[in-house]
Amino acid sequence: MQASLIIDLEDFPEEGRRLCGELDGALLDVDSEALQSTGPIAYELTAQLFDTELVLQGRLRAPFRLRCDRCLGMFDYTVETEPLALSYDTKGKTAVNATEDLREELILALPAYPKCELAGRECKINDILGDFRLDKDPRAGVDSATPSGNSVWDALDQLPEE
Repeated sequence: MQASLIIDLEDFPEEGRRLCGELDGALLDVDSEALQSTGPIAYELTAQLFDTELVLQGRLRAPFRLRCDRCLGMFDYTVETEPLALSYDTKGKTAVNATEDLREELILALPAYPKCELAGRECKINDILGDFRLDKDPRAGVDSATPSGNSVWDALDQLPEE
């Protein structure tokens, strides 16, 4: 397992390079009570050199343990960044260190409000307080109602008009 991703630019092949491997998850430096890195950062990248610009494209994947914002229980979640695209100015350089940018991409891809449903689990708070599931699937762009068939916003329609 590597400690950093440094791309050597000397004798760089015209067709580019395929970069696959793992970086140490400790590079993420995010361990706290609510967020923990639980494994290595897997990367699958294609590096292409265009004149004085290095372009990296591909994907990253890293496992985490997150605390649910509702029930405060911990759950496992894997962050994936696909597609990933990074660009570097290589003028006067013999190598590019992409480690910090890969770290940043993964941190930005973490959910702002982690909930058990993101891991496909039922949140304990639903059993205690009733049906408080997300009114939409946690993945962006998917519309769905709660198991009762109603949106959690339907209660607003019951308010008297003034």
